[in-house]
Amino acid sequence: MFSIADRYWAGHLNCPPDELFSRPLNVVTHGEELKGYSGALGLFRDGAATVSIPPDRADELRGLLAGLEDGCTPEQFAAALAPVAALVLGPAYLGYTTDIRGDDSMARALADDDAAAVEGLREACGEEEWDHGGSSLDVPCSGVFRDGQLVALAGYETWGGTIAHVYIVTHPGFRGRGFGRSAVAHIVRRALADELLAQYRTLDANTPSIRIAEALGFQRYATSMAVRLAAAP
Repeated sequence: MFSIADRYWAGHLNCPPDELFSRPLNVVTHGEELKGYSGALGLFRDGAATVSIPPDRADELRGLLAGLEDGCTPEQFAAALAPVAALVLGPAYLGYTTDIRGDDSMARALADDDAAAVEGLREACGEEEWDHGGSSLDVPCSGVFRDGQLVALAGYETWGGTIAHVYIVTHPGFRGRGFGRSAVAHIVRRALADELLAQYRTLDANTPSIRIAEALGFQRYATSMAVRLAAAP
């Protein structure tokens, strides 16, 4: 299972798969997939890390990261880049599964005629929450309804032709009842039927979300951390 993730992330970070977690800190420069991204993206697992940085600021960032070659945690990575950081995103849990657990009987696949229900849920959740977990009907979506109202929505985007990156959002008035979990189980089973590896990402600080992921069968693959850079002086 993790070999698929290794190949995806090695390509995304622009390093050979066998070097992805080969040493305490492997610093590479952005390739095609991160071209134009003004930030540093790191992936951390079992005491090893690979960090991808913009080529036009490579010397500056390598200098800031110097001294972490013998060990670099996500927190140390963010602290080292703090002088040039505009925004820190993470640390985040990154998990995968090929065998989903959990009851999905409350959920069903959504179609174009569910657009009004999706819009209603979007309005209930608010812009920031929707940006983080919402999905449009342009991608595969599954939802849970109560009394005709959409109360949980899960969808996925396909990354690299192999990974289904799962999004989930639940109506603020219907949380804690298993609706989100059922929607995730349903959409993941659809992704697995399409021969995709299901991916779940959430902030490490969101312990309840991680518990849901692991109860459904996701296993932690790595921890991610992104640092968006302030403009160079």
